[in-house]
Amino acid sequence: MKRATLLLVACAVLGFVGGENPAWGQGSRATLGGRVTDAQGAVVPAATVMVTSDETGVRQTTKTNGQGNWTVQFLVPGRYGFTVASAGFKELERQGITLQTGDNKQIDTQLELGTSTTQVTVTAEVPLIDTTAATSGTVVTQEQINEMPSMSRVSTLLATLSPGVMQQDQNQNVAHMWSHDAASQFTVDGGRNNTRSNNFELDGMPNLKTGGQVAFIPAPDAIQEFRVVMNAYDASIGRQAGGTIQMTLKSGTNKLHGSLYEFNQNNILNANLFQTNLTGGDKPPIHYNEYGGTIGGPVWIPKVYNGKEKTFFFFNYNGIRNADPRFNIRSLPTDLERKGDFSQSYTTSLQNGVRIKFPIQVYDPLTVGPDANGTRTLFPGMVIPTNRLSKVAQNILNYVPLPNTPTDNTGNATNNFVPSSARQNKMADITVRGDQVWNNNHKTFASVRWYHEDELSGDEFHNAFTGAYQHRMTRGSGIDHVWTIGPTKILDVKMNLTRYEEPNNDHGVGFDSSKLGFPSSFTSQLFVPAAPYITGIFGNIGTSQAGSVTDTGYYTWSAVLTQVKGNHTFKYGSEFWVLQQANKNIGNEGRFDFGSEWTRQQAAVSGGTGNGSTTAAFLLGLPHNSNSSFPVNADGFWSQHYAAFYVQDDWRITSKLTVNMGLRWDFETPVTERYNRMTSIFDPTAVNPISGAAQAAYGNILADPKNASNPGIQILSQLLPSSSFKVLGAQLFNGVNGVTRGVQNPNYKDVQPRIGFAYKLGPNTVLRGGFGRFTQASYITGGQNGFSRSTSLITTTDNNKTYYDTLDNPYRNGILAPTGASLGPLTNLGQGVSWSNPDPGRFHSWEYSMHLQHQYKGWLFEAGYTHNKTYDITQDLNRNLPSFALWQKYLSPANNFDAAGRPLDTLLWNTLVPNPFLGLPNVTGTIATNTTIAMNQLLNPVTILGGITENNNPWGKNQFDALVAKIEHRFTKGFSIINSFTWSKLYEDTSWVGPEIAGRHVEHKLGGEDRPFHLSIAPIWQIPIGRGKKVGNAMPKIADAVVGGWELSGQFNIQSGVPVVFTATDSFFFSGKNFALPSGQQSLAQWFDTTQFIRFPAKNATAADLANYPSWTGIQALPGYNYKPAANDTIANGIYQDFANYIRTIPTRWSNVRASRVNNVDAVLTKNFMIRERVRMQFRFETYNLFNHVRFGAPNADPTSASFGKVDPTEQNNARLVQMALKLSF
Repeated sequence: MKRATLLLVACAVLGFVGGENPAWGQGSRATLGGRVTDAQGAVVPAATVMVTSDETGVRQTTKTNGQGNWTVQFLVPGRYGFTVASAGFKELERQGITLQTGDNKQIDTQLELGTSTTQVTVTAEVPLIDTTAATSGTVVTQEQINEMPSMSRVSTLLATLSPGVMQQDQNQNVAHMWSHDAASQFTVDGGRNNTRSNNFELDGMPNLKTGGQVAFIPAPDAIQEFRVVMNAYDASIGRQAGGTIQMTLKSGTNKLHGSLYEFNQNNILNANLFQTNLTGGDKPPIHYNEYGGTIGGPVWIPKVYNGKEKTFFFFNYNGIRNADPRFNIRSLPTDLERKGDFSQSYTTSLQNGVRIKFPIQVYDPLTVGPDANGTRTLFPGMVIPTNRLSKVAQNILNYVPLPNTPTDNTGNATNNFVPSSARQNKMADITVRGDQVWNNNHKTFASVRWYHEDELSGDEFHNAFTGAYQHRMTRGSGIDHVWTIGPTKILDVKMNLTRYEEPNNDHGVGFDSSKLGFPSSFTSQLFVPAAPYITGIFGNIGTSQAGSVTDTGYYTWSAVLTQVKGNHTFKYGSEFWVLQQANKNIGNEGRFDFGSEWTRQQAAVSGGTGNGSTTAAFLLGLPHNSNSSFPVNADGFWSQHYAAFYVQDDWRITSKLTVNMGLRWDFETPVTERYNRMTSIFDPTAVNPISGAAQAAYGNILADPKNASNPGIQILSQLLPSSSFKVLGAQLFNGVNGVTRGVQNPNYKDVQPRIGFAYKLGPNTVLRGGFGRFTQASYITGGQNGFSRSTSLITTTDNNKTYYDTLDNPYRNGILAPTGASLGPLTNLGQGVSWSNPDPGRFHSWEYSMHLQHQYKGWLFEAGYTHNKTYDITQDLNRNLPSFALWQKYLSPANNFDAAGRPLDTLLWNTLVPNPFLGLPNVTGTIATNTTIAMNQLLNPVTILGGITENNNPWGKNQFDALVAKIEHRFTKGFSIINSFTWSKLYEDTSWVGPEIAGRHVEHKLGGEDRPFHLSIAPIWQIPIGRGKKVGNAMPKIADAVVGGWELSGQFNIQSGVPVVFTATDSFFFSGKNFALPSGQQSLAQWFDTTQFIRFPAKNATAADLANYPSWTGIQALPGYNYKPAANDTIANGIYQDFANYIRTIPTRWSNVRASRVNNVDAVLTKNFMIRERVRMQFRFETYNLFNHVRFGAPNADPTSASFGKVDPTEQNNARLVQMALKLSF
């Protein structure tokens, strides 16, 4: 062992410069200890204590120190006993001790005088509560994991059994074993950012993706148990500000154990969705099958090796086959419309509760008139001539099916196609663990995990224009070695690898787009053959991205030295992580986005209902440029290192009081890109090299007499003479010309002090509490401006009077290739830019809590209070904003009326002026080709870039306060129950309120996940009837096979709905009164009192309409209220432009009106058949949403919508699902 010892010492030294270490310094294991005294209370030093595992027979021996204290750490959860022996005393034996993940049980013993050959067996009740730690939490036991209903068997979601844990809405998205996001979507104690605020561990080692989600989800049959750690006042816990999920894999025992199982879902016994029932539709077909098996025990090779009590293995295989329908509906053109005939086409508008039909009006884009607005004329008979139809559009229609269901009442071609498609999944995962006890001082375990899943979804047209493939793969391994250096010193060293890959590609990859009629000038520039991406019509079809690969890796090392010294237990720990993520983009085919502008009467004016048609624009092959582009996305290889050091002192001052004190220091290196393909720094004050040429062009524009009458030029001449015109702003490249490689500056300030206590008020009562700072993980990457590049489709150069790029001849100027860092500050001029605040800090929380816990027989009662306030939540801010004075002056009513008092059609702020950047070299996008530009853009600090956004500003915060309670009965005598209750409030300051101007305000509002009330009740009851039970103890085996072995389990879950979010707070008046409806009056048709909200008047609101506005709106005092437009004017009032300059302070979230709550019961009926003494067959009948309670989404909260205040009658949760299973255990 000398060589092994030297190796371990070397690992330990390395470990102290890095590694991961979980709660209590032991993560998935447990600690057993105590104090040994004699009958007079004097401590007994040097007593021999031997701890024995009931399952494996493994023994571990230690001795008491000078204060009579002993401890054995890093024990695998399970049942244990121990003996205490000392010369002159009778040997004492204690049995029936259950240790759970993270337990630290201190069981004091008293020795009697006598000979050591005399044994005293103590049968006193083993305490269920931990009397020495301030940390709180909930253990989800093996019985609960195996017996509780868990849809699709995702065990992490059972974390909601714990108080303080809130499940986020899944909205019909059933969490599956491959659903890493859904399996991680819960908040713990109000932790911000959902996933990154929590930490996931497997056998005490990280189990994470770079996004913070769980990386590997073990099958429930492979899990021993897991603990939800909260209020973790232990310095060994890091990278979380909410909770840590510590999951323990099963390990082998001294006897061979195993299982075979199959779980099946189909639609025979399922309920139908609410909306499907309304239409009389059939239940959606579901075919879900999960199967697998486990085996574990000692490694035993006859006549070669007997591993009982020293070498153990465990193996699990789990497979899934799934096919479930995807619910979608599309709007597709009719047969007539596909031919260009819109004579029968119409749309509707809801006016005063009556739906009015309006014919579709299709205007010819070639008939632009000489007037300023460019008025067009209608196509004769509303039919587009055949020779005007786009050849490419006609060929694409060959891949678009005809409508297959009647249109709804909103138009002739709306919601008229219901696809027949299913999401198909194939998955397999393997979990292996091995344990080796070398001797009393050395023990090792190692695990290997692997899973692979393939998915095809969205294949609605069953051709290259719909559908996508997604693949998910996780591989991981970990090894842990514990070295008991002596009775008072233990060293634990870990190494771990977790790798997650996600390659994806669209169904259309490999499609030859030249057969659609695209010219070779376009197809020759494509990076990969694929179907084009068509948006704005058909519900989006084609290839949004040909494919991508994300590959993330976590490599971690850790070491912790535990030393018992007197009444102190010290832990000295270190962690070191390497995080890497590679992103590979395969390419795409370009995006063509369609709208109705080209077929409207006036391109810049939306006009009335039915004015223009998106379908007609598609048939003409005329996209619009707002979202039409061809992006070339860069690859990336991102790296980050993380290190932490901590010291923890658990000081058992007396047998009643233990104080936990700890200090932790974290350090994360800034994220870097291996090849410096990153931009995270921008200098908004540097003069750009383009400035001279732009200044000259700007001076010529101001001096040109033709522009003298332009009101925008008049304003610019006063505010920005040509001598003051400069183009500011320079993009800097990380790792180039002395610029730092990292996204941000290093932060060395993450010191996290923690202090807690546990005080025994009585033999079975503990008061615990604490205070501490917690810093969660961050992972901020930079942009790749220059390494990625997007080519805009130039659809027009004269504001939609004539077209340039078309569907039949797109990207005529070529696809722009990325330039990397070669152009320096000239990179992608005109495209906008974003950069990162160099000092974003890290999300961190200050948390304090107080909990009272009492044990009565087999029951645990707990009540407490938790406070969690998170700081440095990042916000993004547009830094290219005008001053408040300029913005107010040129948007205020005083400056936006003509001499007759009529409001200007175009606000002065938006006045178009000649474009000084037209045709300048290195300028890209529409600003390089448009002949005009909005005046306000030239008054921005950075004139050429449009929006420039500084990301990751650490200004936000949120606060969570909760009263929590828990009643728990551990599984004994065939019964267990855990009831948890949370009453909480969550506030956040994380978003802006009011218009985009300098000096914007941060809104203090309810948190998006504020759910004040949460109650969970989860029992397991083995009905006491049958052989060996309270009733029918000796009944015949035949009778027992019928009436014996029945079991009931379930979970009742009720949770408040999320607050309603008002989506247009700058477009309505609010009375300020309570708008919640009295009990019994709320309905889907009216969820709240909408009369307390009135939308701002539009330009067609008449004087009579304005007179009907209540006095509380203040509308009568607005400028222009008394203006009387002429009968032939295009406006009907003088105030419709007044609202853009008002700074609104109405909250966006309200506590008095919420979305419908969660009210759900899941239940399982189980029948157990005992085939032999150690062989059991189990049949399970599982129901999810047993009573088929329907939960709807939030009401429409946009006062400008005709559906304002109404709830869409679409079921957001799942209708009742039934799952049956058969399981053989031995």
